[in-house]
Amino acid sequence: MSNETANDSERALALSRSIKDGSAYSVMTGAGESYLSAYAIHLRFTEPQMAMLASIPPLLGAVAQLFSTWLHRRWRIGRGRLVVAGAVGQAMMWLPIMLVALLLPHDAATGLIACVVGYYVFGNIISPHWPSLMRPLVPQRERGRYFSRRTQITTLVSFGTLIVAGGVLEWARTHDQVLYGFLFLFSLAGIARLVSSHYLNLLPDRSPRGETQAHGWLPLIPVWRAGQRKTPFALFLYYYAGMSFATAVSAPFFAVHMLRDLRFSYLEFMTVTAASVFAQFLTLNGWGRVSDAFGNRLILAITGWLIPFVPLLWVLSDNVYYLLLVQAFSGLAWGGFSLSTGSFFYDLSDDTDMSAPITTANITNALAAFIGAQLGAAAILWMPDWEHSDLAISFEYPLLGVFLLSFAARLAVALIFLPVLREVRTVRRASPRRVVFRFTRFSVFSGVSFDIASFLRTDERAGRAEKNRPDKA
Repeated sequence: MSNETANDSERALALSRSIKDGSAYSVMTGAGESYLSAYAIHLRFTEPQMAMLASIPPLLGAVAQLFSTWLHRRWRIGRGRLVVAGAVGQAMMWLPIMLVALLLPHDAATGLIACVVGYYVFGNIISPHWPSLMRPLVPQRERGRYFSRRTQITTLVSFGTLIVAGGVLEWARTHDQVLYGFLFLFSLAGIARLVSSHYLNLLPDRSPRGETQAHGWLPLIPVWRAGQRKTPFALFLYYYAGMSFATAVSAPFFAVHMLRDLRFSYLEFMTVTAASVFAQFLTLNGWGRVSDAFGNRLILAITGWLIPFVPLLWVLSDNVYYLLLVQAFSGLAWGGFSLSTGSFFYDLSDDTDMSAPITTANITNALAAFIGAQLGAAAILWMPDWEHSDLAISFEYPLLGVFLLSFAARLAVALIFLPVLREVRTVRRASPRRVVFRFTRFSVFSGVSFDIASFLRTDERAGRAEKNRPDKA
């Protein structure tokens, strides 16, 4: 077998392992992370405490990326070792998260927030290094298709896990054993993350040795300086962080609205939550084709005008079937947004080491989200009681005022920053008609079937190549 063929086989095997890692990770998020808000509501968190749970752990976790990058650059600890250590540590954090309700019944809020901080710290140790591990494995011309396929498969796994987890909690509720339902789900989340760490441990590190360290041991791109403020990366970062700020104004309170105000069962909560995940699963294939053909700036523009209307639509009705449609619309918009922002980082970075742009973006993003969540919590305390006020507009639920505030903030971010974003790679110009054609060229189900079948065939070929390698004889 030629070296080129061997390298292709090893790359295919690594990419299939990355999908398996992502699938196990999705089991963790579907069974664990997605239900942390419901767990906090079960422990009777207040709205300010919900805001702290949603904003403080990601902020401190993002700061941990500096420590992770310092370990790699100053002490030459390999990226692969840091990624695996972060995944194992994140898996272990599910144990104290499970036990906080039993060991700290009178101070569960402080205990849970501290445990989730640890969970995010370990998760963010991975963040600066995983993109650098993946970049040499995925050619630029294939990134949109590969990452959309990977995200599609992992989203399907997450969707299935959400359904099972919701059924478990609903069964536990009917038997007055909700706490033990959460403990079971969080045990499953920890085990799934350990499986994920196994596949992460098998990923090769093809990063060149002797990397340049243009940004020093703690890489932060100085986007606040005059010479950096109008670069494509800085403009993208302003938009990305601005949307994170505006989204965080309302994001911590949707679960509160459903479980407390609307009194949804866990089954209804799961169904509404899963609708967004399922819509992402159906549409990511189309977004990936648009990304490869017409670039990521176009998707950012389309989804940037859709995302502001998600919280506004929540104000109009509390009917569960209506909210299913709203969440499907949300999944369509956020699926394209997440895929394009992830790909845009690769397009904006010419370096193999992507820790500088990733760390800068994540810290800025987390800080923006923290400020947004605290603004939302403050608004809940300061806004008048809509139900009993003399205002022309009266709402049945007080949290709807925060949803409107988030709508206004998201729309302002889109109006200010979308016009200044620029595509950074050479792509074809697209009319709306061409975008729609590219997006809907195949039916979503046939596209998904093709992607999964392709993944399974690739995995089988890579497995055969691995067995036939000379060094395995």
